[in-house]
Amino acid sequence: MGTDLLYYIMDYSGNYYKLGQGDQLVVATDQHDAETFTFAQANGRVNVGKKAAFYCMVPIEDKSVSTVKEIIYDEVTDEIEKNASSYDLSEMDWGEYLTHFIYLVSGIKNYRDYLAKKHSDIDQKICDILHYIELCETNDDEAIDLIELLRVCRENRREIKDELQRIEYFQVNLGTNANATKAKQALKAIKGLETRKYKPRKYDELFENCVLKDKRLQRDDIYEAEVNKPNFERRVNARHTEDEDREEIINVEERNYTPYDGKENDWLSFARQQAEFYRNAGQYITNLKLDIAEIDKEIEDILLETEAANCNVAQGYKVFKRLKELRLERKSKTGELDCLYALTDYIDCDSLADTCEANLEEVKSIVGISEADDKQDVKQQVESSMQEEIHVVENIEDMVG
Repeated sequence: MGTDLLYYIMDYSGNYYKLGQGDQLVVATDQHDAETFTFAQANGRVNVGKKAAFYCMVPIEDKSVSTVKEIIYDEVTDEIEKNASSYDLSEMDWGEYLTHFIYLVSGIKNYRDYLAKKHSDIDQKICDILHYIELCETNDDEAIDLIELLRVCRENRREIKDELQRIEYFQVNLGTNANATKAKQALKAIKGLETRKYKPRKYDELFENCVLKDKRLQRDDIYEAEVNKPNFERRVNARHTEDEDREEIINVEERNYTPYDGKENDWLSFARQQAEFYRNAGQYITNLKLDIAEIDKEIEDILLETEAANCNVAQGYKVFKRLKELRLERKSKTGELDCLYALTDYIDCDSLADTCEANLEEVKSIVGISEADDKQDVKQQVESSMQEEIHVVENIEDMVG
């Protein structure tokens, strides 16, 4: 059986075959409707596994194919249906994948809030079951049912907690606003490939009167280009002119007032403050959590002491005053912690700190600040801040005295 021939694929009942949807073999109406295959193509389709007992290859004696033609047949394949969830990178729809990722990052907060509410609801259900067991009389059958109900609720709770944990892993490591912004930039660049234009290097005259191939043109447009080329060129040129006019309208810049207009802005201090904030935000959040835990412990200790002690009026007032101070301090730190969460949630602070520090170095070079000058400037700022704190403390002591 020669490899330089074309072949039909048939079954042993005499039916011819062609390719249908999904690149699968389907029965053809007759021989004229049948698909022709090279040896490699036909052999790969029918001589695999159980197919060999059902299909056969029939050479077309009056049709031979050259080696080059066979290569062409092998190279020209059906357009692959791409999707965003494919593990085969050649089938990956990158635009759809990036769009999906952007949607995922933007919507994950609402999903997490939804799961948190479900977690709270199921915790309340478990609390009801435990209190029912504690407070109500039950027989053996009801006790078994209660244990089963408790098991189901606990399993549901575990599934929700695992999902929340998966969300946290995704958000912390990948699903950040910074990565979503990068995905939007990549998506914009990919879509830009559809409208890119070729600029001739040398042969400008070669492209002067050509009709460019455009995948977006329909068959009617192509037909019109062939039979009525001048009209077609006028229409295309008019379309380009309209697009250019539209771009000019879109790109018109307007002056709007900002808080930075009309001021001498200290961009070096601003850049330094940004870098310091994102570099230290995570640790400061940890410190606030520890402060709140210490306050809670002190409040609990005071309450335990009051249970065992008999206080007079003066002692009771001191305890009340201290508890109030601690509660106010806790409220202040909790509010500060919530503000930090609002500023850093969905942000990769370490990566952003790296970016801000690189920006800071660039600003230093622009304004002509050397490393030594910068360290001296920072030292002076710290000393000035310490002097202000000492001055405030002295004023308070004078007022108390």
